[in-house]
This record gives sequence, structure tokens and C-alpha cells, in this order.
Amino acid sequence: MMTSIALPNYFSNRRRLRLDSKVLIAAFAVWLLTGSIAMDVTAQREHSPRGALVRSLAVPGWGQLYNRQYYKVPIVYAGLGLLTYVVLDTNSEYLLYRRAFLFKAWDEEVANGQADVNPFLNFESHYVRLLTREGLTQISSGSLEPIRDNLRRNRDLAILGMSIVYALSTLDAYVSAHLLEFDIGDDLSLRVVPKAKGASLMLEIGG
Repeated sequence: MMTSIALPNYFSNRRRLRLDSKVLIAAFAVWLLTGSIAMDVTAQREHSPRGALVRSLAVPGWGQLYNRQYYKVPIVYAGLGLLTYVVLDTNSEYLLYRRAFLFKAWDEEVANGQADVNPFLNFESHYVRLLTREGLTQISSGSLEPIRDNLRRNRDLAILGMSIVYALSTLDAYVSAHLLEFDIGDDLSLRVVPKAKGASLMLEIGG
């Protein structure tokens, strides 16, 4: 008598959908390093605008390196680095003024009898730090509020600027890759072509 043993179905739909996260991470890393997914298999040895686009999207400046326009890489990183510094610095100031405002606004509510407890007492140190830094003994919430709003607006504008620089660097890599494939040759000539009602100039491109 033969006994049948049920083997686990490793090829079930459920098993196929369960992928190891480490494998996904490794596959993504390989894709970033090689850009093979973005490259057309039939054009592996040719300069690919699509490859420049994907590289620039993955890592700022990589598209310029791929195009061998090395002088553009410091420009990209200088712009992004400066804006990153502005974002971090402005956000730090914004948080200081925001917390100082919250403490002072509620402190004034308590002093006026409009509230019993200040829920932002843990932000008192930020208010004191701001007073010490500015050399003041008192500052109202009304004075803190416009400064807080201005800092938040400047931070958001800097973030927008980072996005614009990133987008422009990607566009530059893509367009430059297309232009690198455009060979106009070394010989250019200009000649006059006679016509019935006069003459016209014709530019000839020699290959």
C-alpha cells in the first residue's frame, strides 16, 4: 500500500506574493548602481538619455556624471547644499519661535484669567532662551507671531527651491544626453542658392 505525502505548494499564489524585504532592498540597490532597468538592452553600449534621466532622479548629479559633464556636479550640489542649510537653519529658528509663542500666548491667557493652566509649560525654556539670546526681558505673543509666520514661509520657500533645483538638474541631464547624440559634424558651409525671385542662403552640414 502506498502512502501519498502532501508536499507544501511553494508555487502557490500566496507564496509568490510574499517576497523577502532584503531581496527587494538588494534588487533596488543593484538597480541604482547599474541603471540597467532604465537602459534599453539593444543600446547598452550607446549613450542613453533615458539612462541619464533615471540616474539623475536616483541621485542628484549622477546624470551629469553619466554625461561626462563633471563641471556641472559641483553646481548641482552647491545649490542643493545651500538650500538644505537654509531649510535646516530656518526650521530650527521657526521651531524656537513657535514654541516660545505657544508658551507666551497661553501664559498671557492664564494671566488674564481666560485659562486656568498653561498646557505648554514645557516650552518655557525656549521662551527664556529666546529672551536671553535677544537681550530682552519680555516679549509679547503678538510680537512673536509674525516672526514665526515669516520663518515658516521662508522655510517652505527654501524647500520649494530645493525641489526646483532637483527638477532642473534632472531636466538638464536628460536634455544634455539628447544633445550629446546630436552630431553636427566638423564641416559647415554656407552657399547662395539662386531662385526665380532672388536668392537664398543655405547652410550645409557635412558629416
